[in-house]
Amino acid sequence: MSTSVPFFLVDVFTDSPLTGNPLAVVAGSAGARTSKSAFEVFVEPTISAASNGLTIETELEGTFNVADKTASGDGTYAVMAGSTVVETGTFTLTRLIAFQFYGCGEVEGTALPPNFCGGRAIFGFHSTSSTGEERSGHYEVNCQIHDPGGHTPRGTSEGVKINARGINFNRHVTGDNLFVRQP
Repeated sequence: MSTSVPFFLVDVFTDSPLTGNPLAVVAGSAGARTSKSAFEVFVEPTISAASNGLTIETELEGTFNVADKTASGDGTYAVMAGSTVVETGTFTLTRLIAFQFYGCGEVEGTALPPNFCGGRAIFGFHSTSSTGEERSGHYEVNCQIHDPGGHTPRGTSEGVKINARGINFNRHVTGDNLFVRQP
């Protein structure tokens, strides 16, 4: 017996179709709930690493609306090679590409306010380095908050992934994120 499961296919970490990483987002994979709400997004200073040894530290405050697929917000970044700063700059969210909702109210067995939510959001962004160089890319925020008694999808972890400078910063090192559902 086979079961049909709805999903969305997204080409992430690229601005050109079929040149990024394909991602299938399964509707309701973290539980039966979905959300078309508006959220605030907070990314505390968080570090992500690339396979070439570079790391990037980012911080972000913004908002996004799932129903409208819109996002806005501003952040800062610093690219490091060991303890050497390679580049610094700012970035602005330009759009919401995809959102997978995990639920609200609990993380690792700890009760949270009911509007503290988790999920995986993929945003488009535009950055400007301290030298004036401009780039666009993708910024993925993963927050592990979920419904009480629920769980997040296997293989997910708290953190940020970024594709920028032609480099895929795809390993979470440190960081805490939060989505706050708006009334």
